[in-house]
Amino acid sequence: MVLALVGLAIFANLPIYAYVLQPGFLPKFAYFAAFLLLLPLLLTKQRSLGAFLLSPFALWVGLFLVLNLIHLTAFPGSGQLAGAVLEDTGMQARQAAITIRIQYAVFALVLGFAVHTAASASWLRALVLLALVLPCAVLADFILPGRLYPLETGGAVLGRAAAMYINPTMAGEAMLLVFLLACAITPVRWRGTLFVLTGVGVLATFSRSAILAWLLICIILVLFKTLPRSAFAMAMLAVCIAVAGAGAFESYLLSRSDFDAAAGNLLARLDFFSTFSLGDDSAGERADVLAAGWSMFLENPLFGAGAGATQFWAHRGSTHNQLLLLAAEYGVLGVGMWVWMVAIVLRGRFFEEPGLQVAMAFLFVFMSMFTHQMFDSATYWFAAFACASAGRAPRRGRKTRGVSAVSWRESNPVPCCLPLAWSHAAPATRDREEQVER
Repeated sequence: MVLALVGLAIFANLPIYAYVLQPGFLPKFAYFAAFLLLLPLLLTKQRSLGAFLLSPFALWVGLFLVLNLIHLTAFPGSGQLAGAVLEDTGMQARQAAITIRIQYAVFALVLGFAVHTAASASWLRALVLLALVLPCAVLADFILPGRLYPLETGGAVLGRAAAMYINPTMAGEAMLLVFLLACAITPVRWRGTLFVLTGVGVLATFSRSAILAWLLICIILVLFKTLPRSAFAMAMLAVCIAVAGAGAFESYLLSRSDFDAAAGNLLARLDFFSTFSLGDDSAGERADVLAAGWSMFLENPLFGAGAGATQFWAHRGSTHNQLLLLAAEYGVLGVGMWVWMVAIVLRGRFFEEPGLQVAMAFLFVFMSMFTHQMFDSATYWFAAFACASAGRAPRRGRKTRGVSAVSWRESNPVPCCLPLAWSHAAPATRDREEQVER
């Protein structure tokens, strides 16, 4: 119950959303309350703490914490890094940003331990409910803009729905993450409907990256038989309906007086799927910060320009690319950490079906090219990494498309000797192997 409540709050972005509505309620208050709720659960699992701290995810977070602590205590004396003048020469805002990043990492470690030691997957039912609610909330935000949050809120884009996430791209990626996690306990026959509902919500964000990710995830899951083929047909039908109704939708946009300032941007985004042209302001800004981030990395390839450097430079936004952000701020070690996280998610044992694990790793890699908040305010990403890297006992007797998920794990065991393949299920696998040898 506690884990379900915490999962709902994190994946629905409620701490940040509450701060937007009431600036006096800082997000750290919500995370501290979540920690207190999880504390009794953690105290009963003390014997598993040592094994968890040796897991790849815990080791990754530990290295991430050490790097940020080093950068926090070793600021340069001037207000210039890698040729880019920092807006906050006193470094106070940057210190605060790094401190918040450290707090997020610590909370992810606590949540990861709770997920790794969870006795059952019943808490995931809350995410199934959230997978149903989120697309409806996003659609409501599109139909009635300004009802869920003030339109002048920083990060909000008029005409592009985002619900509790404020930013449309964050809303799209969060819906996809919640859908994948919900599939862990959702029967195959209902996944197609849930996937289409998620897609409708993603389309309302007008996020090109999220829409492409939704389509590509559909292909991956169908190939792995995690989704029925009818889901692919329904997805293609939804896309065809969207294309056929583009003209009517354009008329609808132009008829909305409250969308006058956003109609041009939305129509330019729709043109991308027919002409593949990137002529809108967002694409231009992304190109500029990508070039700036790459230049920063080339000037500091070994150690990077320092944690938080891309948040306080002369450009309006950060890199819009998680891999480039890690490279620019932490150097080649940041690139290595990104690759390590891909391997951790891909080799995780959270899902019983390999298609879902592959889809989760793909979503991380793909969205890394379009967002830079995965280890900052978008805490649902950190929470998703904690979940996907976990190992848990499979639910015996459950089958997907006629093939037992248990039989797949037993016939394709992950080698226990590989550190990237660690999970709590590994000792059990090793015991079975030793019994067979005897």
